[in-house]
Amino acid sequence: MRALRLAAAGAGALVLSVVPLSAQAQQQLSEQDQAFLVQAHQNNLAEIAAGEAAVNQAATELVRAQGQMLITDHTTLDESVRHVADAHGVELPAEPTAEQQAQLAEVTAQQGAAFDQAWTQLQIAGHQAALALGEQEIQNGSNAEVIALAENAAPVIQKHLTMLESGEAPAPDGVNAGTGGQAAWQNGAGPLPWIVAGCGLVVIAVSVAALRRRA
Repeated sequence: MRALRLAAAGAGALVLSVVPLSAQAQQQLSEQDQAFLVQAHQNNLAEIAAGEAAVNQAATELVRAQGQMLITDHTTLDESVRHVADAHGVELPAEPTAEQQAQLAEVTAQQGAAFDQAWTQLQIAGHQAALALGEQEIQNGSNAEVIALAENAAPVIQKHLTMLESGEAPAPDGVNAGTGGQAAWQNGAGPLPWIVAGCGLVVIAVSVAALRRRA
């Protein structure tokens, strides 16, 4: 009986020791990984806030459309960041950094074209910094999940940066419009080739009918 009690106690102690170790292993991230999660989250919050400011205050439809894209895409990116952070027990801030908030406040103090210009410049700088942050995680990160976040976010951030730098409006499907759309028409993606093809079919049909009447 004594032996059974000792065995049971030993098994219980083993179970108690395994659970904390498992949780601890799940939370093991390098300082680099944890810092990236926090900074990426705050970057997303800053971009969402900036997008909302553009939607409410921009002088042009172009900047409003760009702002809406930032809201949509950075909300999606942040959902992934929060999911990984929660899984590893990383506590995330509720707001952008004080510096990010101050920068946006300076922009929202502007009106009209001055707002649009200041907003665009702030977003270009912010997306350049976000790309550098992600590259640092890809190069120096330790956790595969966190590195994957940086890798998956990079093309989205680059898309935004290209849009902002070129002054193009986002297309409904998230692909930049503007010169790309014009080039598509020039390369035969517009309606002209279909019109020509339709006319050709009509000519063929008329010719066939004429031949049948002669026969």
